[in-house]
Amino acid sequence: MHPFMGIEQWDKIGMSVAESANRLHRLAYIDRQLARIEAGHLIARPEYELKGALARMVWQDASFNEQCRNRCRQLRLSTAAFDKCPDIALERLTNQVLDSASTLTLLVALYEVVKPAQLEAIDDYMQRAQPIVDEPTIMMLRHQQLDRQMQIDWGQSTVTELLQSASEEERRDAEKWKSLLENLLQRAGGISGTEPRTEHEPLMPEAAFSFELPNVSIRDSRFKTNRRKFDGMTFEDNDAGRFEAMMLHRFYEMTATEALAYIYFSADSKPWAFHYDVARHLWDEARHSWFGEAALRAKGRNVYDIPNWIGFYEMCVNEFDSIDEAYTHLTIAIEKAAMKYPPGKREEWEFCRDKVQDPLMTTFQDFDWADEVVHAGFGQKWIIHDVHQGDQDQAQLAAAVTQEKRTRFMERAVGQATSHKQVTDRFAGGY
Repeated sequence: MHPFMGIEQWDKIGMSVAESANRLHRLAYIDRQLARIEAGHLIARPEYELKGALARMVWQDASFNEQCRNRCRQLRLSTAAFDKCPDIALERLTNQVLDSASTLTLLVALYEVVKPAQLEAIDDYMQRAQPIVDEPTIMMLRHQQLDRQMQIDWGQSTVTELLQSASEEERRDAEKWKSLLENLLQRAGGISGTEPRTEHEPLMPEAAFSFELPNVSIRDSRFKTNRRKFDGMTFEDNDAGRFEAMMLHRFYEMTATEALAYIYFSADSKPWAFHYDVARHLWDEARHSWFGEAALRAKGRNVYDIPNWIGFYEMCVNEFDSIDEAYTHLTIAIEKAAMKYPPGKREEWEFCRDKVQDPLMTTFQDFDWADEVVHAGFGQKWIIHDVHQGDQDQAQLAAAVTQEKRTRFMERAVGQATSHKQVTDRFAGGY
């Protein structure tokens, strides 16, 4: 029988605890910064499919950070030290990635520069680590490699697709952007900080783009949009009409995803645990939107013919006074209220199972209900306990105020369909 359960190189010296923690700290810092970048660009990018993809990556990158955070604590790196930037050169790199001026340059930055460099850093770590003493890290990183490679494969195939329709100027801009970011990465000594550092200053673009969140929702040219949900739409007053509306309710949750991305991006003063929960919440809402899209597509519907609701994001950004108020509306006024039965989430699932007898939507509503229980818990933690010090009544009063603001916003929004062409142009151009 093999010693050490077949682990090879059992006599390798490997890295010290301090070096291991430092490498993981740098890797995780990039993950945390990328999650925020992905949240911001989820809102600002017009391509609809990209929004859901970025939501998924916000959750994955936040999870990578959380895993490394826990492991670094075991490696004697304090949480306070972990939360600090390990290298100003890495901060400069990620700040530049945030300022990617187009979808093409953003995806080039993420999937042709930064994320492949992270994967290389993980490969190097696993080659250098002592396989017995650091097996907890090796197991963690081995599982991360699967999701990280999946991200890169998707991103690089999407870059190839975008390049096929890009102009020569857009191609040149993308190459210049890639070269700039590679130079910044070299100035940091790579993700691990162990590579030779270049000292010459990279040539910055003359007309640098500075990222900012839009105050309206961005959709690509395939969509018409409504600020008020179901504006101008009618449904039959029967089970079929309710089922149609239910599929659309799920499909329309991309605007809630954008609202949560705004909360995530703007929550500088919140602890990491808040960001981690909101990352999960954000990805859940994107999944719920995909539930609705999948259900509609299964019925043969062209989802681009359906006016897309954008009002929830625009209400959160323009009507509410803070991210706490926006999160109060989502978690307390809506999701916690949806726990009541009947009607609530349980009754929605029963309706699909028993009345409509649609197996696909029954599954979707079953998991939607499970997710909403989690979200109500987030509201309990971050709004009732954190903001209102456990005062349920005060939290409910605050939620009622948000409902009044929503009513006023939606009354003003009647008939305000828009293509948002002017704003979309700003976020689709080159730097």
